[in-house]
Amino acid sequence: MQWKLRDIVVTAVLATACGAIYLGWDLLYKFVPSSINPVVAAGFNGLWWIAAGIVPYIIRRPGAAVLAESIGGFVEFALGSPYGIQAFTIGIAQGLGVELGFMMGGYKKYNLAWMLFATGLGGIGNYIYSYFYYGVNEYTVLTQIGYLVVTMLSGAILSGLLSKWVGDAVKRTGVLRNFAISRPIGKAS
Repeated sequence: MQWKLRDIVVTAVLATACGAIYLGWDLLYKFVPSSINPVVAAGFNGLWWIAAGIVPYIIRRPGAAVLAESIGGFVEFALGSPYGIQAFTIGIAQGLGVELGFMMGGYKKYNLAWMLFATGLGGIGNYIYSYFYYGVNEYTVLTQIGYLVVTMLSGAILSGLLSKWVGDAVKRTGVLRNFAISRPIGKAS
């Protein structure tokens, strides 16, 4: 389970690419009307932690979700995110949620169900952060519950399902044959 140089490089490259995607998502999200129901708007959240899904799925190392999401959030911030430094700090919160999911699986479960579960937990990190910094605390209790549930579902679909789909597609090309994704679970890496 030790990190290798190639794991660090792939983490940095993928997380940087995700940070650029996050910035594009930031800009697209600005077109969502502010009058939209917050529960509906929560459906957009999950893409903002795709780095925390795809990197651990490929390299399968403890800390991968937090590291990838921290790098992705920092890149999003550095590229000029309209959310400023909060693009970085919420990334850490979301990454911690996803990391918890992989930790609960002993860093050995990467099937579709577990990917959906782990990345769905990124929604808890998003909710807690948004409660204190983005006004979720001002919503009614029912709206807060709806926001949390939809954010978790969004994370499962936009982070978990997409990460698994992309990871599996890239694996089929053979370029990931030296990474943990290409080895049976439990096999020395």
